[in-house]
Amino acid sequence: MFILTWFIFTLAFATCLDTDALNLQVKYLEDLVETEIEKSKNYKGRSDNRDLLGDVENTKNIFNYGDFDFIIVGGGSAGSVVANRLSEVLNWNILLLEAGDINDDFTDIPYVFDASGKSDRNWGYLTVPQKNGCFGRINRQCPYIRGKILGGSGTINGLVYSRGIKADFDKWAKEGNPSWSWDKVFPYIKKIENFQSNNIDLKYRGFNGPLNVAYVKPDIPLQKAFIKANQEIGIPFLEDYNAEKVSGVSYIQHNIQNGRRASGANNYVRPAWTRINLNVTLKAFVTKVLIDEKTKTADGVEFVLNNRKYRAKARKEVILSSGSANSPQLLMLSGVGPKSDLQKLGIEVIQDSPVGKYMKDHIGFLNLFFSSNYVERTQTTNHLIKQYLDAEGPFTAPSYYRVISYYNTRNRSSPHPNMEIDFAPPNPVATSIPQFANFRKEVGDYVGSINRSTNWNFQVFFLHPKSSGTLSLKSASARDFPLIDSKIFDNAEDLEDMYNGIQVTLKLIETSVGRDFNLKLNLNLASCSKHKPLSKHHWFCLLRQLALPAYHLSSTAKMGPRNDPLAVVDDELNIHGIKNLRVIDVSIVPSTVTGHINAQAFLIGEMGADFIKKDHLKVFS
Repeated sequence: MFILTWFIFTLAFATCLDTDALNLQVKYLEDLVETEIEKSKNYKGRSDNRDLLGDVENTKNIFNYGDFDFIIVGGGSAGSVVANRLSEVLNWNILLLEAGDINDDFTDIPYVFDASGKSDRNWGYLTVPQKNGCFGRINRQCPYIRGKILGGSGTINGLVYSRGIKADFDKWAKEGNPSWSWDKVFPYIKKIENFQSNNIDLKYRGFNGPLNVAYVKPDIPLQKAFIKANQEIGIPFLEDYNAEKVSGVSYIQHNIQNGRRASGANNYVRPAWTRINLNVTLKAFVTKVLIDEKTKTADGVEFVLNNRKYRAKARKEVILSSGSANSPQLLMLSGVGPKSDLQKLGIEVIQDSPVGKYMKDHIGFLNLFFSSNYVERTQTTNHLIKQYLDAEGPFTAPSYYRVISYYNTRNRSSPHPNMEIDFAPPNPVATSIPQFANFRKEVGDYVGSINRSTNWNFQVFFLHPKSSGTLSLKSASARDFPLIDSKIFDNAEDLEDMYNGIQVTLKLIETSVGRDFNLKLNLNLASCSKHKPLSKHHWFCLLRQLALPAYHLSSTAKMGPRNDPLAVVDDELNIHGIKNLRVIDVSIVPSTVTGHINAQAFLIGEMGADFIKKDHLKVFS
């Protein structure tokens, strides 16, 4: 009897302790979310890199940081992969330099990612004033959110996992990049994934890789309503849009693991963190790649850390994985770039190269709202955090998006989509999270007036715009941000294609689902009031006001053969004309992909690491 009583008492005591620990964890995360969101409301934003350079921009007092086999500049999605894979070779000594800080409990919560954009986790870039778009932004400058944090943009992004299609990669190969055909990249795509689903097509999906891919739990009824609406207008349901076919409507796959963000930081760097041959140095702002002018060989970098300037040397290679804004900027600051542009800024030219002369992105229309007769009951942050800790509920997905559809506006039967729609039903989260948006007052008032508990939100993405932008230097100093010119809608066909994508979205509202929920367009800007409502000219006006580059920036160090006048790197990611220097990030993407760019960043990291191993290991398979 005594033993039974003792066991019951011990069990009750342990349960009490578990409950107290859970309550403390919930309270900690609840306070963290509220504090970070409040900070984001008052955040002023960065306008240059003075905070990273401190007082030592022009100092001649440079400290030695040591010699390494490989130096990786940038710990984003691709750089995280490279750091992990190279440090697998135990006799290689690896230095990973990241300008931002470590990711944290706040960035691990998928829903609140917009608040990270209004913090120092974001570089704070804006486009230069645009001629044909971004009219709804102050000074016609659209935001360009880029992650300044371990894991890079993959630590503060929307986490949609969409990996591109066979036609994308075969096009890359056809354009002179034979290492990147579908047959070559597909094994790497499967190697990356740990796809958590009850319906895994083993021919097309990976299930034992480092990067988690999962669906949000639980399902909600309005997901099925949106799928039904798509089916009514002829867009079929797909079990898995990352398998054999992509054209259709599916549940969105996110990079989440047990409800938390899966990223380069969490899934590649942290598992390798304790390896004795990997040095991860945070808050290290690289200002220059050291290149011998005579031999044109990269052999190190200079960087600023804690108000000191350091020099680190690389015995084998320097690898730029700083992303599509920072990698080209660093190349040009180091003397690799368009000769005439560098000379105008007084930068000594080591290699004439078309860095930044070609830039691609998708175009997004993110603020398409429809009012409804459906009301979603709001939930407290406390309750949402408890759900999150159980790996389910709204906080486990960014902005409540649940369903995705792909289609081709020019040919509805085409297996190659040019348009994507992401769907978010009315939202149970009462807390409003500010965006790094740069809205004019009229547009900010419109977006701020939306009742998220009753409005349906559609995000429309045009995947293959004809417009191409540029990235250039403002000055010869790493202090200044690069000049990002997206040239949105410079090609009039892009406006037409976006309009046609909107028309497909409007057809969804005309279905039985739209009628049942009494869906009505909730979009009225005075700036476009001179046009007949919902006419083509009215939509063109709204698109110029509200559409923006989709934060899928790529191609600023384009991959291609030497005879390609826009190519910066070869198909094994070596800089043309420079030895021991590669770019391994989405800067190298030669043309737009039918999906979200973060999936390609992981792919490029995996393939780039193997190119390096092939070149430097006697035995590699």
